[in-house]
Formats: sequence, C-alpha cells, structure tokens
Amino acid sequence: MEKQQNIQDGFLNSLRKEKALVTIYLMSGVKLTGRIRSFDKFALILDNNGMEQLIFKHAISTVLLNRANNSAAPAGTSGG
Repeated sequence: MEKQQNIQDGFLNSLRKEKALVTIYLMSGVKLTGRIRSFDKFALILDNNGMEQLIFKHAISTVLLNRANNSAAPAGTSGG
C-alpha cells in the first residue's frame, strides 16, 4: 500500500522542487523570504541568498508563494 502524502508535505515539496521564492510569516509576526531547501516533520531550511535558516514548523503562521518576484509592494497595496 502506498503511503499517502499529506497536504502540507505536498505543498512544501512542490515549492522546494520548483525552487520557488516564498514568504514565511512566523507566529511572532516576523517575515522571512527565501527558498525552501529541505523540510521534515518538525522543521524546514530556508535559503536566503546563501544564508540558511532552520525554522521550526510550530513557529510558522503562513507560507506564501511569491508569484511576482519583482514586485516592490505586496498584492493589494500601492507601490508609491
């Protein structure tokens, strides 16, 4: 029987494989940006311009895919 992948692992794995730029918001409100290098049951490694950060999943609030990598302002806000 094949082990079914949960939605969290599927989402994180697709972001990792695509080397997609993501924004991660922590429960404390801190905003982190980078690419997901790897992850496991408890944590993930975020690569930001060669600097790797170990982030524990229990501290994460939201993971967002940055579709417009060149945008200066987040969606829904004006840039100037």
